[in-house]
Amino acid sequence: MTALLKLSGASKKFGGLVAVNDVSFGVEKGESLGLIGPNGAGKTTTFSILMGEHRPDSGSVEFRGRPITNVPTHRRVQLGIARTHQIPKPFGGMDVFENVRVGSMPDSIWRLIAEREPEHAEWEIMESVGFGEREARMLPGQLSMGELRKLELARTLATNPEILLLDEVFAGLTVGEIAQLTQLLLERKRQGMTYMIVSHDLRSLRPLVDRVIVMSFGSLIAEGEFDAVMADEAVREAYLGHARTEERGVVDGTA
Repeated sequence: MTALLKLSGASKKFGGLVAVNDVSFGVEKGESLGLIGPNGAGKTTTFSILMGEHRPDSGSVEFRGRPITNVPTHRRVQLGIARTHQIPKPFGGMDVFENVRVGSMPDSIWRLIAEREPEHAEWEIMESVGFGEREARMLPGQLSMGELRKLELARTLATNPEILLLDEVFAGLTVGEIAQLTQLLLERKRQGMTYMIVSHDLRSLRPLVDRVIVMSFGSLIAEGEFDAVMADEAVREAYLGHARTEERGVVDGTA
């Protein structure tokens, strides 16, 4: 079966630092794939390569079996790839509703005029991440970090992606907010959406993924079902050598 999104032999250097080293993997349609590893492992750079924000020094990216290595980011969004960022990047002069609205707008101004979508789609997306009328009229500067992450996710969902790349989407959220977004992602998966997720919150990640791949120092060191991968000696060594208490508990099976 042809992978929906595929990375082959990708490497990326920044000066003398090798951020990604000959990494290859594929994401099947309908799959939920976790990308994990210690800080500095190359996870976010890998996402940036998949989105076209960084061009790999070597290797290739394919979507639906077609090469997109040289396709710009905005075109990849049009094709059906979208991502969230570790640091939310909202439009500061627009309120929450307007930020989400931008994500759902067609690229052609003529199409926008002729086919302007009703507002209920945007409201549905906002409600799904826990935003109501009060938050809809707030500016990003008035939101907490958790709320900014929810806005980032809502804006991304508004592009109607075929595959969603989630980068630390749970960071800064409360336990209740994590539970709400977990249910949202599982529902989207049941509806056919494919996603790939980077998270240091391994406990929250576990029920969300069909399998995981692990990176360390820019290289892929393991892949497979969550529990089997976390029992792998190379993975344990990578985490115990770089991570701190919250990750160590999951790797040791104590959390």
